[in-house]
Formats: sequence, C-alpha cells, structure tokens
Amino acid sequence: MTLIDTHTHLYLPQFDEDRNEMIHRALDAGVMQMYLPNVDSETIESMLALEAAYPEHCFAMMGLHPCSVKENYKEELEIVQSWLAKRPFVAIGEIGIDLYWDQTFVKEQKEAFLIQCEWAKKMDLPIVIHTREAPAGGN
Repeated sequence: MTLIDTHTHLYLPQFDEDRNEMIHRALDAGVMQMYLPNVDSETIESMLALEAAYPEHCFAMMGLHPCSVKENYKEELEIVQSWLAKRPFVAIGEIGIDLYWDQTFVKEQKEAFLIQCEWAKKMDLPIVIHTREAPAGGN
C-alpha cells in the first residue's frame, strides 16, 4: 500500500537531528509522497532544501501560514508571490485563519487568505487550508 502525507513540516529546525532517519522510516512504512506546506519567508530555504534532497518524495507548497500574518504580512505576501513566479509549486499552502493563539490580526489573516486564494485560482493550483478557532461563515 502506498501512503501520502498531505501535510508535513519536516524541514523545521526541531527535526534537524533526525530528519533523514524520519524520512527513511516513513518511506519504509510506505509513505511515498510528502507534501511540504510553507510557513513564512524564514522557512522557504529549508523547505526547498528538503524537496531538493528527496525530489521523488517531497513536494513543496508556497504560502503564508495564518499564524505568521503580522504587521509585515504584505511584505511576506510579496515574497510568496515572487516565489510563485519563480518556479512551480504543487499547491498554495498552508493558508487560512487561526484565532487560537492570537486574534490581533483577524482582518489581516482574512485578507491574506483571500489574496492567496485568488492567486491559486489564477494559477490553477489547489490550496491547503489551515483553520483553527475560525468563525463559521467567515465572519
């Protein structure tokens, strides 16, 4: 049986010590595809490095995670957009609304989510949505 991990952040620093071993255990268990959602501008390099190290198994997405939407979200979105223009990605993600930790940037999270959804529509790419404590109906 072939398995797909639709959402893994194995490129983050907390996995530096045993990343390769974890990936090999996943492959041995039948997980043949691992999709890597981006978080923000600080995670792009490590995400792309992991994809380059395992090009047959790791596939990068590009987006701005809602928990990374802060005062500088427009600059972060410009970086996302520039990467989307540079090379292909399998999806735009992970994007959405997360009000669990902080509700300071609700308006900005909604704007960032809608902008990235529009990019996905224009580029004919799927989106990977992150939602936690988001209001029903988008209010």
